[in-house]
Amino acid sequence: MSRGPLYISEYNDGRVRRSKRSNHLGGDVAWDLRLAPAWRHLAIGPIWIEVNRDANVGAERWLGFDEEDQPCFCRHRFPVGDTHREDLTAWRLRDGRWLIHRVISLAPNGRTAYEFHTFSERMPR
Repeated sequence: MSRGPLYISEYNDGRVRRSKRSNHLGGDVAWDLRLAPAWRHLAIGPIWIEVNRDANVGAERWLGFDEEDQPCFCRHRFPVGDTHREDLTAWRLRDGRWLIHRVISLAPNGRTAYEFHTFSERMPR
């Protein structure tokens, strides 16, 4: 996948000042937009987010990292053939599980066919 321009940003996690090479800072991205209010206080928010895009296929992959440089957020958007698109967002919860929200949209009109939440012990790939 191709990458956009990267820049170095600093943040202070209360223990040590760190520099991150990233596309976006966590505060610059609405990472919790699709997160249900009942789970918002249980999700770990990203400090920085790496974004990879493949314009040829219309796919994106976002991966957010916490202050320990561990993945805590991911989002994948990609076409599945000519029939539909999948948009998956996942958040690592404080108990270590991943809450996954999946939206399947019909192509070419983009109307949502169905969406659902699941839990996983692992981050979706």
